Amino acid sequence: MKMSAFWWDISESLTPSGKHALPKEVDFVVVGGGYTGLSAGLTIARQGRSVVVLDSGTPGHGASTRNGGICSAQIRLSHSALCAQYGEEFANEVYSEGITARLDLAKFCEEENIECQFQMTGRFTGAMNFRDYESQAREAERLNYIAGHKAYMIARKDQYSEIATDLFFGGMVREEIGGFHPGKFFAGLLKRTEEAGTIVLSNTAVHEVVDLSAAGKSVVTSKGTITAGTVIMATNAYTGTKHKVGKFLRKRLVPATSAIIVTEKLGTEKVGALMPRLRMFGNSANLYSYFRPTPDRDRILIGSRSFDRTQATGRTVAYLKLKLTHIFPELDKCDVDYAWLGNVGFTRAQLPVIFEHNDVYYAAGYAGSGTVWAHWMGKKVAETAMGTGNRTSVFYGPPPQSVPLYDGNPWFMPAIQYYFAFKDWVKIRY
Repeated sequence: MKMSAFWWDISESLTPSGKHALPKEVDFVVVGGGYTGLSAGLTIARQGRSVVVLDSGTPGHGASTRNGGICSAQIRLSHSALCAQYGEEFANEVYSEGITARLDLAKFCEEENIECQFQMTGRFTGAMNFRDYESQAREAERLNYIAGHKAYMIARKDQYSEIATDLFFGGMVREEIGGFHPGKFFAGLLKRTEEAGTIVLSNTAVHEVVDLSAAGKSVVTSKGTITAGTVIMATNAYTGTKHKVGKFLRKRLVPATSAIIVTEKLGTEKVGALMPRLRMFGNSANLYSYFRPTPDRDRILIGSRSFDRTQATGRTVAYLKLKLTHIFPELDKCDVDYAWLGNVGFTRAQLPVIFEHNDVYYAAGYAGSGTVWAHWMGKKVAETAMGTGNRTSVFYGPPPQSVPLYDGNPWFMPAIQYYFAFKDWVKIRY
């Protein structure tokens, strides 16, 4: 078993060219070299501005190539919950922007010739009990009033047409959702970003951003200081706790660790028998699980909570394997070939955000759906910082609320996970 991401085993390059040193002065500095940072850098460079993307480690080796590759632009709060909190107009705008962001990602891959096995498969979300099924049915009805959505219910008696399991009480299909290969997408995005003239640097930690007033910002890094007109923070759930530069964001963003395993090769026939429509999958549990066929459709990937913070241990792997066999009992004896962890970032509102504070721009808070949102928000935060674009994101606004008694170390996450696990235990039994 490899304790590394399945997506890293590709022939395409996942590392920057290394042709450039740290420049002395640029129009824009982007901090963070994942989907958000590279998308921002690409957008800026194509407007003829000079831009450098700085990553404290290897660009893309955070959430961008550690995710499950499900392209959903999922919003944690249901449409009905958003309506209750913010009103129907805002809820409709949020879910509409999700459609726009997904279409933009698909268009980007096609136009830029990024071969990342983007497949518009649809997603089936299994209901853990009949009450969840009824709630899903009401949600599907709401979503279908918003252009671009196509949601419908699959009754329990018919669910073998979607997935060969008796675990669920039916579920909801959303046809506008798909999946891709995160590593291949990152490799293609990195190549296009560098081709556009963006300088992308690895192992360049940003320690501090000093205001130079009319002269812009002085960005202090581990490799020297650079003067920039504008700074964009694109670190999301990998902001860390070491440096002053991330302090404002990390008080407002909670990193949660998700774990993923990938099975041995099962063969396309076996995977097709278990997942006849080869969709993306999820469930209605509080401790959400997501699963899918890998892009070559010969293995199965499943992700959920993690017991670990830095590297998957046997306990986490066993937990995910148990999740898998609850869905597919016949996979009880199959081997696990890959296991890894990755962070996802949550704001208190559980919504993505674009905001500005002290003349620094931020994009963050994708709540586990960054395959779509990170690319989109990187583009939108760049447009916002440049003052271009014909429409700002619905997520652009004031900074998110800070989390009380918190400075980047999510000490309370184990208690929250045990609480959700208890709620799921109750849900399954009653």
